[in-house]
Amino acid sequence: MKKYLIGALLCMAMLVSMVPTAFAASNYTECMAAIREQKQIQAQAHQTANTLRKQGYSENSSYIQAAKSTWASAQAEIQAYQKLSQYTWDDIRILTTTVYHEAGCTTEQLRQYVAQVALNRVKDSRFPNTVYGVITQRGQYSTKYATTEAAQAIKNKDAANGTNYWQTCKNSVIQAMKGKTDMPSNVIYQANFTQGSGLWKSVYFNSGWFASTSYFCYG
Repeated sequence: MKKYLIGALLCMAMLVSMVPTAFAASNYTECMAAIREQKQIQAQAHQTANTLRKQGYSENSSYIQAAKSTWASAQAEIQAYQKLSQYTWDDIRILTTTVYHEAGCTTEQLRQYVAQVALNRVKDSRFPNTVYGVITQRGQYSTKYATTEAAQAIKNKDAANGTNYWQTCKNSVIQAMKGKTDMPSNVIYQANFTQGSGLWKSVYFNSGWFASTSYFCYG
């Protein structure tokens, strides 16, 4: 029985980490499906913990703690998918294209930061309240980033070169949309110079053939 329960916990932990990838192209319906998956994981973790208690395991036992950890991880994913469900596929496509052009060949951190600045602007009253509006706002990013042609061009380039930049940038965007980025909500500027009301963080990147410093600033 102990081996069965441990195996169940391991399977649940794997599912918690695997479901986000399965629903990476998220829209509302897919997010709700992912949330249901996570709730099933929680129910299984709860049942496992109760079975262990009936067998005499203390609340501090590593097995019950593992079940609680699995439940908590699933809860975090539920909250993340609730945030992601607010965005449409068009939002994901537009922001993925933007991240590719702004930071596609850099690092996961920079890609998420670029995405988060745009998402912060959506929620800031000084900017348009949609991803499309923020990206196409005059003098900010670029109108072409919002076109389906721009997205397809990236995918075509990946197919021709054997690269995976579109999916990499898309994953970064989804992480930001799920609230996984550590950037404060009042950071609304990103450039190679400081601006706004002060610097939150600067990030240096050097690929060996290209080097730059990105400044992320408060509004």
